[in-house]
Amino acid sequence: MQFKFPFFQQLKTYNGKTFTQDLIGGLTVGVMLIPQGMAYAYLAEIPPVYGLYASIVPLIVYMLLGTSIYAAIGPAALTSLLAYSGLNHAGITDPDEFLNAVLVIALLSGLIQFLMGVFQLGKIVNFISKPVLKGFIFGAALTIFLSQLKSATGIKIDAHGSIDTLTALVSNVSSLSFYTVLISGLSIAYLFYMKRFSKKIPNQLIVMLITLFIIYFFNTDDSGVSILGTIPEGLPSFSMPYFDWELVKLLLPASITIAFISFVEVYAIGVSLEDKKDQGNLRPNQELIALGLSKFIGSFFLAYPTSSSFSRSAVNKQGGTKTNVSTVFTVALIILTLLFLTPFFYFLPNAALAAIIIVAIIGLMDFKYYKNLWKIDKRDFLMFAVTTLVTFLIGVQEGIITGVIFSIMSLVYAISFPHTAEVGLVRGSLDTFRNVARYSETDVEDEILIFRFDAALTFANVPHFVKKLNAYESKKENLKYVIIDANSIDSIDTTSLDTLKELAEKYKQSDIRMIITCLKGPVRDQFKKTDMFKTLGEDNFFPSVSEALRDIKGEQRLVDPKIAFQANPPK
Repeated sequence: MQFKFPFFQQLKTYNGKTFTQDLIGGLTVGVMLIPQGMAYAYLAEIPPVYGLYASIVPLIVYMLLGTSIYAAIGPAALTSLLAYSGLNHAGITDPDEFLNAVLVIALLSGLIQFLMGVFQLGKIVNFISKPVLKGFIFGAALTIFLSQLKSATGIKIDAHGSIDTLTALVSNVSSLSFYTVLISGLSIAYLFYMKRFSKKIPNQLIVMLITLFIIYFFNTDDSGVSILGTIPEGLPSFSMPYFDWELVKLLLPASITIAFISFVEVYAIGVSLEDKKDQGNLRPNQELIALGLSKFIGSFFLAYPTSSSFSRSAVNKQGGTKTNVSTVFTVALIILTLLFLTPFFYFLPNAALAAIIIVAIIGLMDFKYYKNLWKIDKRDFLMFAVTTLVTFLIGVQEGIITGVIFSIMSLVYAISFPHTAEVGLVRGSLDTFRNVARYSETDVEDEILIFRFDAALTFANVPHFVKKLNAYESKKENLKYVIIDANSIDSIDTTSLDTLKELAEKYKQSDIRMIITCLKGPVRDQFKKTDMFKTLGEDNFFPSVSEALRDIKGEQRLVDPKIAFQANPPK
């Protein structure tokens, strides 16, 4: 595959104006990333400082290799939840082992993405339907919301899984902390209220600073408000995560899930924010390599799995960012924070981090889409609903597996049971044919059946083809001609060719003439290779349905009959 460094391409046209725009955009994202990074690390149940560690090396690697200007790489809600959920499934509870395992997941998921990019598997993003992806995101958002209620309310619980957590919240509601609820409630209200104004306002950082000062000056430790405590100073050092084959096997399911979901998330964000002039710049295979190396290399510098945040990415674009150089300023702000500002976060209440997470994940819930899905396609809505419930009630990994299975099943169903129709000539026209079930102004003759099959004809759907054809036949009392309109059949396999031969033989015995019209080039090639024209009779092939009808009625044909047999010369 052709590999480029987009970053160096951008530097060729760099100027002072672009520098100013990148400076503003990069610092704006950095201001958002400080509270979000800490909050999402808290969601993954690792020390919040690791959210800042994950905001350095992965960002630099993606800056050099990534093809999206606006996708703001770093800690994200879904990957944080997936990492935490994966370790819960693996049964790892010891804090040191837990932290090491998170870094191993970053290493493995990065390696998986890198190999996917090398082997050009970027199109895998097309193998999961949007209803399934939305269902997974909605189920994960509900799971995240539930997981943060203990921090937002101060209720003491020790439970895993949505049902257990709900039960524990209800049973231990007496341990609720009034001041904790007050802090989280006011923080959530403020964040929601301020969303209606400019997104450039660092509302999450404002919430952190205000709640931190409140705890510092009014000392509510005795009131049950939990705080972060000591946060290490300094930059992350080089450290290789410890792993063996048994640990790799244990963490592989979570790593594969994160590799897939983070790629889908980043790619979707990148595409949605691309300007018209930049459309096509986003290359999925290089994105996989960039994301994979950012995770893999980052894991050696204490960076847990990263992805992208739509809110940060949108702010990145609105902040005026023009090139990936903006990442330099984002990383510089994170480094300054780690070197000089971490002691000031000692009094930061966990309730404020929970509020930031809750507001962020509610933004992932696209209620308008769910409503439209219910109106438009009940089958897609069922896929969405099942994926949501499995994700929320059983687990996020099970949810995405269920979603992928549903996507494949939906694709198989569409292939196996495509649309069919009996068509008729629209009255007053010469060659316009429409579905007789939809159009009342069509001529339908009892002696003639014109059958249209709207898909490639394969072994998977040829039984459906025969079944529907028989159903339309049964409505004709004096059937003499069966015209197969192949205009929508763009490919055919050997099983289907054999079936057509069997049908032709059956019709011949019943004194019914089978006619095939509108064969497309690839199908004509297959007919030519298998001598189907001779087997079925060359006089039974026509370039159009109207030509077939003229022949049946003994009228003069208007098109050269040879057109029906044109095929590519053998290679």
